[in-house]
Amino acid sequence: MHLAVVGTGRVGRMTLLALAHEFWIKELTLVDVAPRLAEAVAEEIRHTIASTRVPMKIFAYDQDKAVEGADMVLVTAGFPRTPEMKDRTELTAVNASMIKEIAEALGPRNPEAKFVIVTNPVDAMGTLFKKISGADWVISTGTNLESQRFRSELSKQLDVPITAVRGFVGGEHGADAVLLWSTVKIDGKSLKEYLNRSQKTLDKEGMKESVKEISRMIIQVSGGTRQGPAVSFRDILRSIALDDNKVLSVATPYQTPQIPEPVMVGIPSMVGKNIGPTLETFLTEGERGELQKAASKIYGTYQGALTSP
Repeated sequence: MHLAVVGTGRVGRMTLLALAHEFWIKELTLVDVAPRLAEAVAEEIRHTIASTRVPMKIFAYDQDKAVEGADMVLVTAGFPRTPEMKDRTELTAVNASMIKEIAEALGPRNPEAKFVIVTNPVDAMGTLFKKISGADWVISTGTNLESQRFRSELSKQLDVPITAVRGFVGGEHGADAVLLWSTVKIDGKSLKEYLNRSQKTLDKEGMKESVKEISRMIIQVSGGTRQGPAVSFRDILRSIALDDNKVLSVATPYQTPQIPEPVMVGIPSMVGKNIGPTLETFLTEGERGELQKAASKIYGTYQGALTSP
């Protein structure tokens, strides 16, 4: 499989380290507009696969239009969130111009590609990329990372192994993420049943705050999130490439009566060569209502991106 990664900055490089262990990648194309950055990163990955023994051909370019005939494209290019930013939507204008340029270059040259968008605000940027590129198969990474954080917090608060925890987050990546409590299972039991049997308690409001805001602390202390996003994106790409149909909380086009066109909204879905079915019908009425609210927020951000210079 030919995978292209557009953007080899902090997030792109860490994701590439995770991908250096993936035997399904036969050809890897790296692109970054920063002079010689993709070339330098390509050398690092070549050194890495000398250890991991994954036989892949690696190419590096400094122009988006150099990417042709890819089977899958991961777009990480863009300015990252900084500690002083209250919300990822503050990146809308500056990153929208990049996404438009990348979409115009990649869409026609990669007609069979599956596009996975990472650039923040990710759901609006995924929607914008699909609009501009005209590509059929586009998703954003949605709330898959929040779902990992959710399970991590459940494991910590309940003092159970992470392997015993299941649960998902939906909605918007960021402030309007929706913790889907109805999806939580602990040792195969519903959360309510587990808490009753174990006599444990759970601070749901505190957990909600932690899941949504933990990235701010990480950015303030270490300069940016790295490992968590990298393995999240790796998991999505792997499930697509191998047609694993793993349930992941990616964002796909979602229509509601309140908005005139679909936008990318995170909903737990089976992820493979195709996306779906989703778990939406299994959610509570309240949770589905929160997804619709998130869709309206994402639509507003998308409209701002669409009209930005």
